[in-house]
Amino acid sequence: MSERAPKINISEAEIRAVYHQGEEAVVELVTGLLSRLTVVEARLEKLENQQKKTSRNSSKPPSGDGFGKRTQSLRKKSQRRSGGQPGHQGNTLEWRESVDEVVTHEVHNCDVCGLSLSSVSAVAYERRQVHELPPLNLQVIEHQVEVKCCPECAAISRGKCPADVSVPVQYGSGLRGLMVYLKIAQLLPSDSTREVLREV
Repeated sequence: MSERAPKINISEAEIRAVYHQGEEAVVELVTGLLSRLTVVEARLEKLENQQKKTSRNSSKPPSGDGFGKRTQSLRKKSQRRSGGQPGHQGNTLEWRESVDEVVTHEVHNCDVCGLSLSSVSAVAYERRQVHELPPLNLQVIEHQVEVKCCPECAAISRGKCPADVSVPVQYGSGLRGLMVYLKIAQLLPSDSTREVLREV
């Protein structure tokens, strides 16, 4: 609850009455007035500080800035058109001569007369390329450790798993790296990270 500033309301007659009561009464009156003035000054300073706060210099949301005049940008309007400038070499997807898959879309009938073209060879191909990610599937790798018995001394010897394969079922280093990337680099919450991993 905000602190209400005390009202200072004293008439001239009251001041004169205090004056006639003597020095101590005057000192008491002035001391009380100074005390009230201190509270008023503190409240005024608090209100001024609140007024100075905006979304730019505090955690205050932009909606609390009101309709006051906003700071104008000092940048001058450029004479250039928006978008790519003349002489600028744009970056586009590059055509690749080596592709991973070719999908042929056959012509079955003539577009004009409807004649079957199944036995007619193509005279040309219009080519278009799509850069696409392959479907993401979880790859499960089973490590089998050989166990052999020595025919000479009957000792049992076992192969060795990689150092990072230490329990019967676990996540691989690639999947663990993806988890760390999503959590640390992309700042995803745990629930969102789990959702992404379920999708991929």
